[in-house]
Order: sequence, then C-alpha cells, then structure tokens
Amino acid sequence: MKRNLACWPIALALLCGWGGSGAGANADENGHRIRIVREDAQPAAARVSIIGADEQPIAPTGVSLRTTARGQSYFYADELFVVPANTRPIHVHLSGGLETLPTRVTIQADSPIEITAQLRPWIDMAARGWYSGDSHIHLHTGGMLNVSVADALLAVRAENLNFANLCASNVHGDDIHDADLITGRPHPLSTERHLLVFGEEMRSMIYGHMQFFGIKSLVTPQYTGFDNTPQHDDYPANGVMAAEAVRQGGLVTYGHPLFTDQPNPFSGDLAAPSGAARELPVDAMLGYVQAVDLMSYNSDEPLSAELWYRLLNCGLRLAACAGTDALLDRSTDPLGGSRVYVKVDGPLNMQSWLDGLRRGRSFVTNGPMLQLSVNGHGLGDTVSLDRSGSVAVECTVESHVPVQKADVIVNGRVVHSRRLGAEPVAADVTVRRFKIEVPVERSGWIALRVTGPDHPELFDGPAWAHTSPVFIEVAGRPIPSAEDASYFVEWIDQLLRVVAARNRYSSAEKRQEVESMFREAQEKYRTMAASAP
Repeated sequence: MKRNLACWPIALALLCGWGGSGAGANADENGHRIRIVREDAQPAAARVSIIGADEQPIAPTGVSLRTTARGQSYFYADELFVVPANTRPIHVHLSGGLETLPTRVTIQADSPIEITAQLRPWIDMAARGWYSGDSHIHLHTGGMLNVSVADALLAVRAENLNFANLCASNVHGDDIHDADLITGRPHPLSTERHLLVFGEEMRSMIYGHMQFFGIKSLVTPQYTGFDNTPQHDDYPANGVMAAEAVRQGGLVTYGHPLFTDQPNPFSGDLAAPSGAARELPVDAMLGYVQAVDLMSYNSDEPLSAELWYRLLNCGLRLAACAGTDALLDRSTDPLGGSRVYVKVDGPLNMQSWLDGLRRGRSFVTNGPMLQLSVNGHGLGDTVSLDRSGSVAVECTVESHVPVQKADVIVNGRVVHSRRLGAEPVAADVTVRRFKIEVPVERSGWIALRVTGPDHPELFDGPAWAHTSPVFIEVAGRPIPSAEDASYFVEWIDQLLRVVAARNRYSSAEKRQEVESMFREAQEKYRTMAASAP
C-alpha cells in the first residue's frame, strides 16, 4: 500500500538556506533543486522518497525507483537532486540510515526553488568505536536494474553502513556473479568510513546458506544441489567450503537460519529444497563457523535466536551477526535496514572489523542501540568467578523508534524484563539505563535483547535488537548443557535422514564422506550430553 509521507509520524522538516549549483545535479534543471547536507553542512548522500499530490511516487528524470516491502518507493541521491515541478504539494522524505532522524520537506511552490535539507544524526556510533556492517548484500543477481560498484558505494554512504559484504553468488543455476571482484581487500572505491569488500554467499539446496567475509578468492563449489547445473549433487558438505574460507583468513556466518512459522526445518518432505541453516550445528561444533545472522529480511529473528541460544549453551562461541540479503539490482528493501555493530580497536579497517566480530564484540539491530556490561566486562569477554554468586549487569538502550521491553537473558532464559518507559534526552530520542544483580550458579552467558512495535521507519520490523553474550566461567568449568547437546544429537539424525531421502551423490563414497562429517559432530554432541550437568 502506498503511504502518504505527510501523514507519517516523523521528524519536522528542516528548510535550511538557499544555495548555488553543486555536484550531483540531474540533467533536468527546471525542477526543484534539493541539496543534502550533514549537520556540519558538508554534502551528503541519502535515501529519498518523493510523493506527489496524487499520492504517487516521483523520481528525478532517469532515476530508477525501488519499492520496499511496505510499498514505499525510494532512490539514492548524492548531494543534490532535482524534483520535477509539475505538481504540488510534493512531499520529500530523506533518510541517512539507522543513526539519523528522518527529514521531511514539503514543497508548495509553483515555480522551481532550491532547498537545503539537513540530515540530523541522533547518535554517532563510530565516535564510540562501533562500526556497522551487513553480511549479506548482492550487487548483481541478474536483475533488471543496471548497477555498478559506484552505485553500491552510494547506497552504503546513504545508509551510513561501514562494512558492506558484497556477496558473489549464483541465483538459480550456475550463473555466478562478481567472483572476479573478490580480492581479500576493500574495493578501491571504498572510503575510510565505508568499506566495500567482496565476499561470497555459498548456497546449498539442503544444508543452508553461508556468507564468507574477508576471503581472498572464490571458494568452490559456490553452490550445491541445483538442478540442471554442474553442481547437481549435494556434495560436498558445507563444512568443506567453510573450512576453506577460514583457511583463507575469512570469517563464516550462516544466513537466514530459520524461517517464519518453521521452528522445525526438517518438517515436510525431507527431499525438498530448504534454505534453513540445517548444517549450522555441525559446522559450529567442528569450528568452521564463527557467527550467526540473527537478523535477515528472509528469516524469523526469535526462532533464529532460540537456535543460537542452544548453540551457545553447548559452549560454542558464535557472534551475533546480521545480513539483509538485499539485492541491489532488484527492487528490494535497502541494505543495512538490519545490521550488526562491531566494536573496533583503533581505526576502522577490514581486519579490525573482522577481528571484533570474531571476538563476539557485536550487537544486531533494526533500530535500537544497545550496551551491556557484566562486572565491567563488555560483549565477547569472559567473566571468571571462583565460585557461584552474582554479577553486576548494566544495560543501556537508546532508540529513536519506540521500544517496549528489555530482556536480560542468561543461558537462553529471561531472568529479568524491564518495561522501557520514555526518558527523552533529545527530541525523538529515548534513553533507558538500568543495573541489576544476576545470580550465577554455573558457567554460561548473559545477553541483552530489546523488542518494540513496528514503525514506518523500520525495515524488517517490529523493533528488535540483540547483543552477543558476555560469557561467565565459574570455577573453570565448561558451559555445556546436556539438554541442548541432546537436542543437536537428534537434529543431526534428522539431517542424516535428509541425506538419505535426497541421495544426490555421484558415488556411495561421497555420500559416506558427508555422513562421516555429520556423525563426527554428532558424536561430540553425544559426548557432551553424557558428561554435562
């Protein structure tokens, strides 16, 4: 449904001064000219939506419109764009990503005018050492929109995304896109604040989809189990490619782990294709994966988090990550609408960001910003206790979209819920801080989760954010939970039944190779279940 921007509950329009001509103007000079600047008056890029008097979308001449899942049309603009002046009023909505307040300009003029629209940040995460990323972006997928790396940079700047993992991948068959752009270094068009790094999405028809960060060359095979392709078989297992990505110095995360209304990814026809992260528990146990995409436009966040909790309860230190699966050459929701923030030591670069994610110094969000410490230790750290007792947990939630509840989670269970009342520190921004004591009886982990209602400024709503854990070690004992380890013993049994039902292998030896890898991980879970308290 088309939405009239004039009715949206967003920030008041900023109509700044008038100015002369500048870079980025459209060839059509007869319309309204709108300049985009940051708070320091420097030129900026933005995501722009324009609605005319007839409530239909408008775009500058020659600009392709994309449409979000909410039905809102948008395009990206850099510094200056021109709006056709053939109707009034014209409602212009500008966004600079999750860290800016939306800006609205309404034009009533009959003849062309020039306006400067200022993007107002409500928070500056980079100033605190936290840099945002999206694990799962595709530049080329065979879509109808003609896009280049420069277009990706414009989108990344407009959304204020610091690390874009642009994934080489196939779509339906063997048409692999952008593999030649993988170098293990940021693309030359990258800036100090916006890194464009080409990675890979490895796609299996039954084991799950993985994203590789920081690899030096395409990991092959890039896909398995696709009909009428050279990779028709379900061979090798995902772990083989994940291990190669790690050997190259890369980091591995699983995309869209579980889908809405599908808590059991093995229900239905076992031979049917599935994009759920079925092999994740295997690869996590064998050390081939370092993170999990808790947020994606194509997955269910609460279900994915519950799966992640069980893996954490088995002592597997997997960082919280996020990947939208945005397709830049098609009409999809923008990149970075859900994202991961990573704490970086020193200046931002590819390696420092990946090191922070690998260490679990991360949180994921589609709007709210989170802070969590336990006994003064931050995300990814370990708090060591000589004996059971209690720990001091400090939480901060900052948001410009409504949030309702903060949950402190210990070993997958909510131990404290806090209703988030408004404590505004600036217009349209709410900050809530609280401290609690949490009893700790055994080794485990603590994390913070925040939820809220849907909102027009959110993609992949309702509001949702989650930190990586702070780990607790009591008397040097391990974390493992017998219940959760047993859960994955049965999970892998079901995965083996999928292998048997599909039976798409060129030889019995190759099927046995896959099954052997799965059983190796299963035996580790079985041993854990037998020895855990």
